[in-house]
Amino acid sequence: MAEKRKAEGDAPLMKRQAKAAPPLAAQSKQAGVVAQTKAPITKGPPNGKAPIAKLPPKAPIAKRLPIVAAGAPPLAAGADIAKRPPPPIPTKAPSAEGFSKASGMTPPASPTSSDVASAQASPNGTSGSSWQRFSDTDPLYALIGELGEKKVVTSGGDLDEERLQEYIERLVQPGVAKPKDWIEVWAAMNIPVEINVHATVVQHIIEIGVSSEVGDTINEVLAELVKGHRVKIKAVEQAIATIFECGCDEKDCISKFLLLIFPKSPTSEWGWSRVGWSWKEWWGIAEKILASMESSGAFEVLRSLLSAIETESGTYLPHQQIWDEKRLSLVRAALCRYGGLQEDELAAAVDISLS
Repeated sequence: MAEKRKAEGDAPLMKRQAKAAPPLAAQSKQAGVVAQTKAPITKGPPNGKAPIAKLPPKAPIAKRLPIVAAGAPPLAAGADIAKRPPPPIPTKAPSAEGFSKASGMTPPASPTSSDVASAQASPNGTSGSSWQRFSDTDPLYALIGELGEKKVVTSGGDLDEERLQEYIERLVQPGVAKPKDWIEVWAAMNIPVEINVHATVVQHIIEIGVSSEVGDTINEVLAELVKGHRVKIKAVEQAIATIFECGCDEKDCISKFLLLIFPKSPTSEWGWSRVGWSWKEWWGIAEKILASMESSGAFEVLRSLLSAIETESGTYLPHQQIWDEKRLSLVRAALCRYGGLQEDELAAAVDISLS
């Protein structure tokens, strides 16, 4: 009886506990909520470091097929691409049709004669070289420009004397060129450096120039070319000696030229200063020129030259530092030789103090 009462007494308790306990599904659902809201705490490794996750293996890289140039022969299986023979080089440009097929573009049109003429036109729209536009307003500029195209020296190094004469005739027209302008003109001519070639060009300048309207300035032209290091002094000497051989200088070109290249000194500040240029070199050039002339012509050139030196210096020759007794004696001897005089007759024949 006691056990029966005990079992009956426990029954309500089990009922109460069963009633209080939620169903199994509810427990599972509740457990799921808890699992979602609160993650379980896991213990780390003994050393306290987080485990390193292993990376997945890399995917294999696919090999690219080699790029084969157009026209190259096919590569045999297993052959090395580096040993492939180069593609054939085309021997001519592709046609317009081939160009279109290869590039998908329209080929450029070939230039026409009108396009070439337009390309050669000057900036202001006039055809031809730019220097031609200045033929009337600036003839010197036009001539120098023309020299660059129509050269006086051929590709073989020969002098075109006919064209050279034409240029000189234009240069000696009044108002075209000043003596200093000839330095630039000579540079534009691109004359070879040989003495004989220089002498030929100078000879044409003298022959054409002295008979022109500007004949009295040709001596200045020669002096500027020498001082500007365009013409060699030996070339001028050779040209003058050739032109005035056994003749006379009616235009006084020689004496004026020798005056312009007279060496500078304390008593001739107007003279030419150049390293290595002295009275000795100057007199050597003068004496060679005079020796080539007819005697009376040489006498007149030397007399006119000495008189001009005296006038430019403003004092008698014996009073000038550059004229020592030895140099004066050389001049006196030359005057007597060319004039057919004795030294005691010289004073009456010239109006120059020489002693």
